[in-house]
Amino acid sequence: MKNAKDVIPWKSTDISIRPYEGFWSFNPSVHFDGQRWICVLRCCDYAMPDGVTVRSKSARSAGQQTKNAMAILDPQTWQAVQIFKMREKDTYPRQPCPHMGYEDMRIFRTDKGGLQGIAAALHLSRRDEKDERVFDPRASEATPQHQPPEQVLLSFDENYDIVAAQPIRGDGWSGTAQKNWVPFDHAAEPRFLYSIDRGTMFDDRGRLHGDAARVKPSITAPITASITAPAVASGGVLDPRAAPLSVAAPVEAPVSGGDGESIDGDGDDKRERNKKSRRPPTIRGGDVRVVRGGRIKLDTILSRPSSRPSSRAARSAVARSGDDSTRMMGSGRMLLPTYTGLRGGTQLVRVAEDAWLGVGHEMKFVSGKKYYWHVWYLVDSRGKMISASEPMKFAANGIEFAAGMAIDGDRVVVSYGVDDMESWLGETSLSAVMDVLVPVHR
Repeated sequence: MKNAKDVIPWKSTDISIRPYEGFWSFNPSVHFDGQRWICVLRCCDYAMPDGVTVRSKSARSAGQQTKNAMAILDPQTWQAVQIFKMREKDTYPRQPCPHMGYEDMRIFRTDKGGLQGIAAALHLSRRDEKDERVFDPRASEATPQHQPPEQVLLSFDENYDIVAAQPIRGDGWSGTAQKNWVPFDHAAEPRFLYSIDRGTMFDDRGRLHGDAARVKPSITAPITASITAPAVASGGVLDPRAAPLSVAAPVEAPVSGGDGESIDGDGDDKRERNKKSRRPPTIRGGDVRVVRGGRIKLDTILSRPSSRPSSRAARSAVARSGDDSTRMMGSGRMLLPTYTGLRGGTQLVRVAEDAWLGVGHEMKFVSGKKYYWHVWYLVDSRGKMISASEPMKFAANGIEFAAGMAIDGDRVVVSYGVDDMESWLGETSLSAVMDVLVPVHR
């Protein structure tokens, strides 16, 4: 498995912050609107240094709690110049659940909704108060902590507090696990790619088919990737080996924040740990695997940390975590399904007339621990994959999770989490990324 720096120009910067006591920040989602660089970070009361689960001493005995923070970034140093604690002020009914908070949020902008987020949630009521329907068809069999995550569209106020939440439970949602949907950034209205390999498309109401699934770009002047000379080969397929794309110049503007609760940044100075990487399998499709004779959704199992005591060897990771208010939680007896297929990842950013660039991840278990890697890819406005890069590692560690990408001229910035306890930005160039993409034939 190659490191990103061995394939493309790659510069990484640690942007980890800890605005909540006893919480780590990870899986950041960066966004650029032509004037301001912002980044939402998931903050949680557990971490996974070296793949071993650490729980804050203040964490409850069961479940996990997620809080979110929005950072305004200096585009030269990537330091957080202002940080907003994102309060959940939406009025959507909650239900008893040990897993609280909106998880792994991606932020994006549309003409219809402005700046919004899409996140996974387990703590919202699954009952429709108007007709008393229960949206999870297995609700009578499952207690709240075992219900699968669902995707929720979020809206913010001027201080980045969450003021509206809309679960996406329309056509195509069966109550099975829904995580890591990919939003199209700077589109006319919300569009999401669920299965990257299959090209399954949703809007904010449910699954889409035919012409309704086509993504319409924003009617406002393109900001992050305004194309004046698309590199398109015959047949309308983007040619990744064509001349670099011509993009609009960035808009200069001072960095400023809202008037809500904010705190100074305190980026932790961490180093990526060097480990020998193991070669993972090549990209394959599919997102459901068979485990011990029963079909399960992988994300339902992997999204919850274990609560069993760890071994002595695992406890040594506490010191490496840099936090003395932790308790170790080992993996215990785990189901280790075989996992293949490109999933989740960053927003999709338009880089040509009918081509949107994104980064997705794959994962497998190595010696009982999660091992992730990433792939760059292009899809058309219907979500069909056009081309993809070879797999590469953004971090030396096993767990890496990209949740954000933004483009400013030829500058491409990817935000990713490491070991569920660190937040990083990786920088490269659009021309270099386009050069490593090869056509995908399906």
